[in-house]
Amino acid sequence: MTHAATVAREDLERRWRPRLALDPSLATQVTAQGAQREPFHRWLPYRQGYSPALVRRFLHENPGLAERAKKHPLLDPFAGSGTFVVECARQRVEARGVEAAASLVFVANAKHEREWSALPDFGAVEEWTQAAERLELPLHRAALMLAVARGHTAEGRPNRGAPALPLLLRQVSDMMREDLARPLPRSNPTDVGDARTLAPLGAGAIGGVLTSPPYLSRHDYARVTAPLENVHRFWYPAAAPGAAASAQLPASPRAAISAPGSPVPPAAEEASVELAGFGETRLAKVVRSYFSDLADVLAALRRVLAPGGDCWMVLGGARMKGVYVPSDLIAADMAETAGFTVAAIRVARDLIDGRRKLGGAGAVAPRESLLVLSA
Repeated sequence: MTHAATVAREDLERRWRPRLALDPSLATQVTAQGAQREPFHRWLPYRQGYSPALVRRFLHENPGLAERAKKHPLLDPFAGSGTFVVECARQRVEARGVEAAASLVFVANAKHEREWSALPDFGAVEEWTQAAERLELPLHRAALMLAVARGHTAEGRPNRGAPALPLLLRQVSDMMREDLARPLPRSNPTDVGDARTLAPLGAGAIGGVLTSPPYLSRHDYARVTAPLENVHRFWYPAAAPGAAASAQLPASPRAAISAPGSPVPPAAEEASVELAGFGETRLAKVVRSYFSDLADVLAALRRVLAPGGDCWMVLGGARMKGVYVPSDLIAADMAETAGFTVAAIRVARDLIDGRRKLGGAGAVAPRESLLVLSA
């Protein structure tokens, strides 16, 4: 039996291991669980995001950011439902978001409304389309989107045990009314866009970045956002076809794969070749495309960050069909190529129980890490 080459990944582990710093306090901050009880953040239990506590930590550990943001706003180019822009607004810091999924952008911007107005009485409506036909206000439309999403699991599948739609709508509207009684002290916009280009932003326009690109093969992001996208398309069909898939990193075998862009790093190419050798040609293409796209994202971030700007990036590694992919270390190499200084790699936790030997590099497991970069 011929063993697949692991030379490039072993080299990464050896070179970066002295720079890895275990930080268990990050484990609860790089996930969105802590957001489920906080105003505005609780609107959408989107577990693929990070916690607002990480945003607060970002601002606290970089005390000059709030002042810098008055001239150069802060940015999350994978904004999701707005954790970063909303928490910055709560802290009175200027920020903006870019997100590929139009439905998530709609929800993020709805959180900046100034007051709640009562929903129409839908009676015992059973189908969300019946309610959608009667809604005109963006805030009411956001409420319906959130109610439909709560009728699905965290993976985007229908939840047969969920309450009926009228009850979900009441729960959501009560929550939104309660939060909007104390509206956000400032408005931070989120726009539909492509993190690989950040085309509308000029060079040096951004003062700092906190973001978390989709994890490689961790979740099927298209399925997760499908309930929201379906409702959003009812009113805004022009925002629909393929926008989300073509403008974000392909995060699962089911996600769209973009055309080849930046060159693929050796360690990523090595993992891709190993997958192809196991007959996993689809996964091999996903790995290549993911890191090609990530290289474009890093180049775009380096372009838009003002000199001295701070960039925090949460990344998750993977073990795909037994093939180890150290996403954090590959990204660290790419960040240096893009012109960043890698100040630290803080390891929040291992994503998979049980380490496996990687040639002469010892036993390893995919990590969930925070890359601390400076422009």
